[in-house]
Amino acid sequence: MERVRRLIHADIAHGEGYFGKNSTVAILDTGMAAHTDFRNRVIDFKDFVNDRTGMYDDNGHGTHLAGIIGGSGVVSNGKYMGIAPGCQYIILKVLDAMGNGNIEAVVRAVEWVLKNQARFRIRFLNISIGMMPQTKREEQKDLIFAIQKLWDQGICVIAASGNNGPGTSSVTVPGTIPELITVGSLDDEDRILLKGSMHIGYSGRGPTDICVTKPEILAPGTRITSCGSHGGYVSKSGTSMATAVVTGGLAVLGEIYPDFEPSDMKLFLYSKLQRKKGRAGWGNFDFAKLL
Repeated sequence: MERVRRLIHADIAHGEGYFGKNSTVAILDTGMAAHTDFRNRVIDFKDFVNDRTGMYDDNGHGTHLAGIIGGSGVVSNGKYMGIAPGCQYIILKVLDAMGNGNIEAVVRAVEWVLKNQARFRIRFLNISIGMMPQTKREEQKDLIFAIQKLWDQGICVIAASGNNGPGTSSVTVPGTIPELITVGSLDDEDRILLKGSMHIGYSGRGPTDICVTKPEILAPGTRITSCGSHGGYVSKSGTSMATAVVTGGLAVLGEIYPDFEPSDMKLFLYSKLQRKKGRAGWGNFDFAKLL
């Protein structure tokens, strides 16, 4: 995380006293372990897979993302601090121990967020679940409709572009939804291990089937060290990690611009980030350009 914070110039925001305070982030993933770096900042936990009441993460993916977004880094003396260590969390477990899930669980979780948005002041939602565009249209439709309702109700949704690149039209659903902020990895040209195989250029790329440019934003996603489910830290790679970097960054911006609606936030990013020639989207997430 030291490298990540340096690459996105997080020190600029942190130096001005912005750490994502008062930004509540919902994470739809594998859950969260009770890591010291999250102490006293988890508002609620809901399990849509096994219906357990105590907070847990039997996979580790969700804990890793939460650490990137806003881990305090206290266990590492600040080395692995996340981007928005002042944020609060809503943790919604929709993926099982293998990282698999179903649309029904995700839709139920989304409906829970919609119902409890005002109560918990949920402003951002990180989702790294991905279906390929060729998945059954009916299943796609249910997920897309549910996610669009979040955006329409004022929740800024940040989605991963998926790890099925580098071919064109390889962005996964719901990252293909035009309104959402979709994130790809800027350092995906390094050879890494994903799902048992070595990959280069793994980040999903557009255009979508309706010719929308995706992803809009790029962020570091390769070999990111963050919170592990057993209390220490682990390294993981993928567009999920890059998405968490942007979610943490937006949580910081949410503190600076408390009245921004999701469309305001997206327009702000578009106006500030300049596209890097030869890469997808508008450019890299960078506080040096945003503040």
